Amino acid sequence: MKIAIGIVVLAVVLLSLVLLLPFLVDLNKYQDQYRPLIEDALNRKIQLQDIRLTVWPRLGARVAGFTLQDDPAFSRGPFATLASLDVGVKLLPLLSGKVEVEEITLRDPVITVIKTKTGVMNISTIGPQGSPQPTIPQGPAEPGGSPLQALALLAVDRVSITGGTVTYRDLSAAKPAEHVVYNLEISLKDLHLGETAALQLAATVQPLGLPVKLDGTFGPLVQELELKNFDFLLKLGNMTLALKGAFVDGLVHINASSPLVDTAALPVQLPLTKPVQIRDFHLTAEAPYPVKQGVAPLQMAEVTDLGLAVLLGKSTVIVTGTVSDGHAKIALSSPSVNTADLPVSVPLKKPVAITDFSMKAEMRGQDVRVASLTFRLFDGVVNAGGGLTLAPHGLPFVGTATLHGFQLGPALEALGMDQISISGIAAANLSLKGQGFSMPELTTWLQGTGHVAVKDGRLEGVNLMEEALRLLNAIGVRPDAAKATVFSTIETDVAINRGIVNVHRLLMDSHDFQATGAGTVGFDQRLNLKADLRLSQALSESAVGKAPAAKLAMSGGRLSLPLLIRGTVQAPSYALDTKVFGAKVQEQVKQKVEQAIGDALKGKTRPQDLEKQGKDLLRDLLGR
Repeated sequence: MKIAIGIVVLAVVLLSLVLLLPFLVDLNKYQDQYRPLIEDALNRKIQLQDIRLTVWPRLGARVAGFTLQDDPAFSRGPFATLASLDVGVKLLPLLSGKVEVEEITLRDPVITVIKTKTGVMNISTIGPQGSPQPTIPQGPAEPGGSPLQALALLAVDRVSITGGTVTYRDLSAAKPAEHVVYNLEISLKDLHLGETAALQLAATVQPLGLPVKLDGTFGPLVQELELKNFDFLLKLGNMTLALKGAFVDGLVHINASSPLVDTAALPVQLPLTKPVQIRDFHLTAEAPYPVKQGVAPLQMAEVTDLGLAVLLGKSTVIVTGTVSDGHAKIALSSPSVNTADLPVSVPLKKPVAITDFSMKAEMRGQDVRVASLTFRLFDGVVNAGGGLTLAPHGLPFVGTATLHGFQLGPALEALGMDQISISGIAAANLSLKGQGFSMPELTTWLQGTGHVAVKDGRLEGVNLMEEALRLLNAIGVRPDAAKATVFSTIETDVAINRGIVNVHRLLMDSHDFQATGAGTVGFDQRLNLKADLRLSQALSESAVGKAPAAKLAMSGGRLSLPLLIRGTVQAPSYALDTKVFGAKVQEQVKQKVEQAIGDALKGKTRPQDLEKQGKDLLRDLLGR
């Protein structure tokens, strides 16, 4: 009985000693010894409020009030703070003289990362500074200081972070930005060499309000910064992304895939008029690690396979591509795309179907080159190519395009030109350059040349013959009063500059007339054209019978009428070019007067005949 009581008393004493250990052992007195070592290793000043032993819920140590100061060149505040750091060890191995860490817990860590205007980050000065001193190797090389290696060497069962906050301030951008990751929860399990560790992470990213979750495994852990395998499932809002791969020999091999990405579910506001879905996304890439500073985005990784399907309403666009040595190649294709399904606004009054769409493009640095772009539109075929520079101010571009078999009528109808429009089969060759794609930018910067031809069409909304004969007061010459001009050919060269389309060598051929002309058409649809209409012989004779003065504009048996066409494309106005018409009349009068005087001098006519010819000339001119 006495022995049992003794054992109980001994146990109580031992338990009391264990419980009193945190109060009996003061670890703070050792701060002066280990603090300089930590500060030299981090190249930062640190503060520790308290450090003591713990016996509950497990044996270990707790560091409270840890502060790591920032580099004074970046800020005077702390780089990182920690409410507490708990390290728990296993009891049984400790009794045999072996330390095995069971759990490490970091509570309420706060980290502030700053990127200066010159692009330097405050984390770049963490760690020993200055030139390394040569050392004599003794035995196997010690592992580096990467977090992964440190965790592997610690042999920890569990590492957890609760209530973390990470702030990133980018002062290098034109408009400084700040992003915050808060409510950071991290759990790491089975951090032992040779074993596969498990990771769980959850956080929220502001200002997007984006919830982020990461769950998966990585390993087996080795002393070097290598992972033979990692397998994670990343959730960004409602989007799920599977990440698989490895870190081997300084390279990251990654396979990423996602069954569905819906822009409507993203917490960020995109400049889209309607949601877009991305299905069957997959990516296979390889990149050096760690990433070098100042490397262009396209040179960060080699992409051997990229594929996805973009769903635009009932339209689907297939995208494939690769990136090699900073040179990206991408291909897009779709059997049919309806403009009603596009997630951006287009200046069309009616939906348009684009079929057999195919595009191949390349990108190197900021230069994008469209090697080929083909599609069918309004029963015609469009082929185009060109280049674009992704400049910070504007988007300079050059390009060429050809059109064949293009139905103008439906095209202009889709644009909403219902008062005056042109039907027919169009063909064109265009060469353009400019900067930007908005109407103000195109008006200012677009330049180019080209040739346009339209066959077998109708100019709806205007009858050029009716307008010309009306100007001659020869109404009633033609019984056909349809508000249209039928033509067999319209052909012209064009030059575009600063919102003006300069029309050169305009040719128009019709059954009743031929026309030549030139002038300008503005992007604002304003017209300033001069045209010379040569009526057919039969129509000319009929017009002269109704308007005798028109006889003075006859040449080679055909009536030639100089017209001025002004106003706008939708509301043109017509007038005789009195200067040209007057010159033609003057030339006719001059010829007749010279002929009459010559005949009189030669004695071919008598004075009274000369008087009669003069009266006839005036009668033709005045119509009476």
